[in-house]
Amino acid sequence: MPERRFWNEKMETLSKDELRALQLRRLKKQLKYEYRNSPYYKERFDSAGFHPNDLKELEDIRKLPLFTKDEHRRVQEASLEKYGHPYGLHLCAPLEKVVAVNATSGTTGVPTFYTFTRHDISVNNECHARGLWRIGIRPGDAVAHAMALSMFVGGTPVIEAFQAFGARVLPIGAEGGTERLLQFVQFCKPKMLMCTPSYAEYLITKATTVIGKEVGQLGIEILYIGGEPGGGIPEVRRRLEEAYKGKVYDDMGGCWGFWMNSCDAHDGMHFASEDLSYVEVIDPATGKALDIEDGVIGEMTTTSLDWEAGPILRYNMGDVIQILTKPCSCGSAGIRIKVLGRADDMLIVKGINVYPAAVKNLVTSFIPRVTGEMRILLDKPGPRVDPPLKMKVEHGEGLTSGEIDDLKKGMESRMSGLLRFRPEIEMVPPESLGRSSHKTKLIVKLYDGKKD
Repeated sequence: MPERRFWNEKMETLSKDELRALQLRRLKKQLKYEYRNSPYYKERFDSAGFHPNDLKELEDIRKLPLFTKDEHRRVQEASLEKYGHPYGLHLCAPLEKVVAVNATSGTTGVPTFYTFTRHDISVNNECHARGLWRIGIRPGDAVAHAMALSMFVGGTPVIEAFQAFGARVLPIGAEGGTERLLQFVQFCKPKMLMCTPSYAEYLITKATTVIGKEVGQLGIEILYIGGEPGGGIPEVRRRLEEAYKGKVYDDMGGCWGFWMNSCDAHDGMHFASEDLSYVEVIDPATGKALDIEDGVIGEMTTTSLDWEAGPILRYNMGDVIQILTKPCSCGSAGIRIKVLGRADDMLIVKGINVYPAAVKNLVTSFIPRVTGEMRILLDKPGPRVDPPLKMKVEHGEGLTSGEIDDLKKGMESRMSGLLRFRPEIEMVPPESLGRSSHKTKLIVKLYDGKKD
C-alpha cells in the first residue's frame, strides 16, 4: 500500500466548498460558546449589535470588532484585577479546566498569555502532527527541540505534540546551551532539528570548535525553523541546506488551532489547519477585511474554530502577509501564506515601506562576503525614518579594507535599486553583532537603549 500523503487525509483534502461548510458550522458553534461563557465576548457581540445566531455566512464575522495585542493586554490586566488571574476576560473555560499556560517574553510590554484545556492540547497536537507528516517525519523518528522552553508557546506545547505524534523527542531547548545541544545531537542522531534560523546559522560557526565536526556531519536531514524570518528567505535557506546537507522547512503558529509550514516548493507556507482556524486579511489603512484572492496583501487576523480555554475572535496578529491561492507544485490544496514582515516593524523611508525581513534577504544574498548578520539602527521611534536608514552589517572573514569598502557600496547600491531606498551601512567584524539561541531582533532602538 502506498503511504498516505497527509496525517489527516479527511480534513486536509476537503474541497473548497466542503471546507467552507465545515468552517461555518464550527464558527457558529464557537461563537455561541464564547457568547455563553464570556461576559467580555457577550459585551463585544452586543455592542456590535450582533448575535451568534446572526452568522449566516463566514463573511458575517466582519461585523465584529478586531482583537489586537493591545486589547489582549488590556483584558489581561482587567482580568487580574477582577478575577485574580492574568488569563484574560476572554477566558471561556472554568479556571480548573485550564491545564497549561504559556506566554510571550514580554520584552516589548506586558506578556500575553495563552491557555489550554486538555481539549485544546489535543487540537494543538493535531496541528503539529499535520506539519510533521508533511515534512517527512514519521512516528519513531528522533527529533531535537532547540527552541526556548521557558513559557514560550514553541516550547513545552511543541514537545508534548511531538511526543503525542510518536516522535522520539530530545527536549534540549535553547536554554541548554550550544555545547549541550551539539553533544546530544552527536550522540542521539536525530533526523530533525527544530530551532530558530539564526540559531541554526550560529551552530554552523560553532560546531567545529565544540565537537570537532561540521554540522553537515551530524546526520540532520531536516531543519524545522521558525520564530523569526529566515526559512522564507531564499539565501538563508540555501546557506542552511548547503551547510547541514538536509532540507529546510519554515513553520508558523503555535496555538488556537493555527498552523502552517512550507513544502519543497517553498512558495509560501501551506495553511494546514483551515478546519481549526479561520484566517482573514485586513487592510491596514482602513481596518476592513479584504477578499481572499491570489496575491492579496494585508494584516493577518485569525479566529479559533475549536478552542475552549481562551479562544480568539478576529485576533490581528500584526503580521503582514500575502495570500496565494493558485495550485502549489507540490500538489497540496488550500491557501498558502507568505509572511512579508511585522506591521509594527515596518519602517517608512522617503515614503517607501521597508520591512526588516526584506532587508535581511538582500544582505544574505552577499554571503560569503557577509556573515548574514545585520541590524537596523533607529535614533527615534518609527515608522518614519529620517534618511538615511542606518545599518550595521557583519562582513565575512579575510576581506581587505578595499574589498570591505566595495562590499558596502555594492549593498547600498543594490538596496537602492531593489528596495528603493539607500541606507548608510557600517561594516563591522564577524560575530560582533552577537547571536541568539531564541529570536534575533533585527532592529536596535538606540533612543531607549533597548533592542527590539
